[in-house]
Amino acid sequence: MIRPVELLSSIAKLRFVKLNYDIDFSEYMGWVEGISSKVSEGVRGLLRMYNVDVYYGQATLKSDTLVELGDGTSLKASNIIIATGTDPSTIPGLEFDGSMVHSNRSILSIRRKPSRILIVGSGYIGVEFAGLLAKLGVEVYMVEVLERVLPAMDEDFSKLLSRRLSRLGVKTYTSTTVKSVDKRESYALVSLSNGLTIEVDYILVAVGRRPNTRNLGLENAKVELDDRGYIRVDDTMRTSNPRIYATGDVAGPPLLAHKAFMQAVTAAESIGGLKSYYNPKAIPSVVFTDPEIVSVGLTESEARREGYSVGVVKLPIGALAKAIIEDSTDGFAKIVYDTNTKTILGIHIAAPHASELAGEASLAIELGATLEDLSLTIHPHPTISEVLQEASELALGRPKHYYIGKK
Repeated sequence: MIRPVELLSSIAKLRFVKLNYDIDFSEYMGWVEGISSKVSEGVRGLLRMYNVDVYYGQATLKSDTLVELGDGTSLKASNIIIATGTDPSTIPGLEFDGSMVHSNRSILSIRRKPSRILIVGSGYIGVEFAGLLAKLGVEVYMVEVLERVLPAMDEDFSKLLSRRLSRLGVKTYTSTTVKSVDKRESYALVSLSNGLTIEVDYILVAVGRRPNTRNLGLENAKVELDDRGYIRVDDTMRTSNPRIYATGDVAGPPLLAHKAFMQAVTAAESIGGLKSYYNPKAIPSVVFTDPEIVSVGLTESEARREGYSVGVVKLPIGALAKAIIEDSTDGFAKIVYDTNTKTILGIHIAAPHASELAGEASLAIELGATLEDLSLTIHPHPTISEVLQEASELALGRPKHYYIGKK
């Protein structure tokens, strides 16, 4: 959904380009669905090429070696991997109905562009949809029960996103809850705890996710859950039952697809007899907003809690040639490091195309790279990636393109 809107938005920034454009919303959403289907079909084709038998239906564990499907089919196996993911969480009074109250999944089925929408929750799903829909000309309201948007991420990200969303016209209400919803035929009247009543066409509830462990028959296989309802696993992805493994969201946060891929490899290799362990130092988190946000490794507060002697350097991207070309200079790169060893502990970036830098940031932390290592790595010019080299040079007191004054 984001790609076409960002492309048009970028073109619209160019004063010398004269155009009038509009998006056929129904065709646009059909295109989005087609992309998703194409990716899914690619995976199905790969499974066929590897002679994997795929069964569709509700599965229940009858024992640690027997799975029964809803149609009565029984499947026996020496080992079982549970990868059932998570479902969107609901809140009382805002249960999903697929027509007016949506999850981040069901909202993809709409074919009529809303005039007004309420987004409940300002985590990564909420802010991604808020920015996207605002750029499509939708009047967006966003409600967050906590004190800031993106409450689980670095506070500098919250401040930046709040400014950006405000410029797009998104009306954000923090420390606020939904008191009541009065559904009408084609709209809803929503009363908020701050005294406002707003009229919207749709409500998107994005208040987190819950593990999909219900009705799986886990008790029949003596598979244990933690206090949040996720399946307990060790570093080989084995559950409390040595025959059964669990991977991805159902095995606990962070709830990220790339984490799930790595855990699946670990589980498969462990079952295959290899000594494979899941123990990463850094798992990148990406938020596809404008600008994109990347967070890898420890934040400043987390590093202090772990007992490091913490140093932090923060460099704005405004002076980067690529940021100026992109006309997107409102962002930064922050590096958290150990002042004794200069080892990089965390990298946090808000910039255009920041998602493409997450791999480099993860590699640096996984390999125990230092500020010196990063500063001596030649980054191509002009690119946003230069901000990592520039920030590390600034931390070392020898920036090329940043004035720090005479000593």
